[in-house]
Amino acid sequence: MRKFSAMFRTFLKIIVGQAVFNMKVGGKENKWAGILLWGFVGISFMPMGWLIYYMLNNLYYFFAQVNQLQLAVGVTLNMGAVLIFMLSLMAAPAIFYFSKDVEYLLPMPVKPAAIIAAKFAVALVFEYLLAVLLVGVMFAALWGHIGAGMLTFNMIFTALTLPILPLVYSTVIVMLLMRFVRFIRNPDRYNWIIGLFGLALAIVFMTQSQNMFTIDEEALLNMLMGEPVAMTAMQWIFPTNALAAQAVGAAVYPNVYTVIRLQISNISMAILGLMFFFILAKLLYFKGVLGLSESGSGGKKMTADDILTHAAGQSVFRAYVMKELRVLFRSPVAFMNCVLMVLFMPIILVISIVPILTAGEGEGILEVLSAVDLSDPRTAALALVAMAILSLTMSGAATITASAISREGRNFFVMKYLPVRYRTQLNAKAACGLTVIFAGLLLVFIPLIILFSPPILLAIAGVLITLPCAIFLNYLGLFFDTVKPMLDWDNEAVAVKQNMNILLMIFGGMGVAVGVGFVGWFWLHTPLLAFAVLFGGGLVLTALALWLALVKGSALLKNLH
Repeated sequence: MRKFSAMFRTFLKIIVGQAVFNMKVGGKENKWAGILLWGFVGISFMPMGWLIYYMLNNLYYFFAQVNQLQLAVGVTLNMGAVLIFMLSLMAAPAIFYFSKDVEYLLPMPVKPAAIIAAKFAVALVFEYLLAVLLVGVMFAALWGHIGAGMLTFNMIFTALTLPILPLVYSTVIVMLLMRFVRFIRNPDRYNWIIGLFGLALAIVFMTQSQNMFTIDEEALLNMLMGEPVAMTAMQWIFPTNALAAQAVGAAVYPNVYTVIRLQISNISMAILGLMFFFILAKLLYFKGVLGLSESGSGGKKMTADDILTHAAGQSVFRAYVMKELRVLFRSPVAFMNCVLMVLFMPIILVISIVPILTAGEGEGILEVLSAVDLSDPRTAALALVAMAILSLTMSGAATITASAISREGRNFFVMKYLPVRYRTQLNAKAACGLTVIFAGLLLVFIPLIILFSPPILLAIAGVLITLPCAIFLNYLGLFFDTVKPMLDWDNEAVAVKQNMNILLMIFGGMGVAVGVGFVGWFWLHTPLLAFAVLFGGGLVLTALALWLALVKGSALLKNLH
């Protein structure tokens, strides 16, 4: 027990330090920078928390009217369990297999059960953070339906058991893969496969569950009869959630004996899940760890003829852009953090919102939005301002150029040896970023044009406004990374996830977007004035960013050693 406690504290200290406090400012670790950053992130999520509360509050009210509150609570818990399952699929390998402590722990005189338990406990701590946030919002939404005492009792035990089964399932799946599928034992390959699987699962789950927030009497009747099948299957996959939801339903009356019995059953089921995990972990874990460091990937060797064939007939600029795009899309860390959010968040947003917009009878939200009069000067001006804000926000989220130099790492000297001008190399890196940004904007433009059917001149003006906004932030991020690139790293995740240039890019984009919104709301009252100010101002800022990135940036790269 002492060894488990010591190992747990050590693992937790190291991982929390790396994830939260290990923030470098000016080349030095700064604890308060990490705390302030995560505090700011927490504040930024408050509007999303309010939106979730608003939807859950309406959902619980609807189901409480027909005495089926436990059904809505169960669906909410299952959605949280699926999210925890997907997140832990990404986190479990890093904790159990790909961490540097594995090769040092194996020879130590420590029982395998202590190592497994300590690592599982650390993973569980991180999942509890999400569970507490979800249950906290549920607590607020259920406040008007259940007495404070019974609600608090139920929410405490629900939060304790919610992440256990999802983490057990994900960890067992990872252990089975590492034990029997050699192909997936490469960290980069694993991140690619699981990342895309998680994205697909998220889209499918959101598509299947989004009608919960726009439910009608017929849909409710189908749910009470066990349809769709996916909802019924979730109760069997996560029985702890079903028991916790039944306990919440029993607390409405309240039936104290039934609530206590159900929560005891809930805890017992979670304990059985833990026992199942430890039995399988003892059989699978260490056999999967053995030889992990040797399971590299075999690569295809290129001959001189292959190189000449691929290089022939291409301009230097085009070849460099293609190289940057290949590296960006083949690197799981860079792809997940710099590209995925920009390309797929619009798709997820459309999938999530469209059914809500189209729900209801008569004057639904879709009908109200479709009736927006874009011929009105004030409305048209605000539409152009909204397009500028959208472009700035998405361009700030695409942190490709803000980490373009840092991702070179210790190989940045190759940029110096290539017979290619620094300006050409910087323009190629910027073109790579703009390619992703414009693709993401296109995914947003199409639904907006279909939804609002704007006049052709207004649509063209909106598109034109987004161009200098995207180019400005794209080149500004490139300049940030030439000023202070993070080149000394052993894991590419450091260059992407702990890079202050990326934070400057993200929050800088948000700050400029807020400023544009403020100016637009108070002073830009006609579409002509809005276009002149936004497009003209965007061109001026773009010229400044181009000068900083290409002139000053080239000089900085020349002096970089």
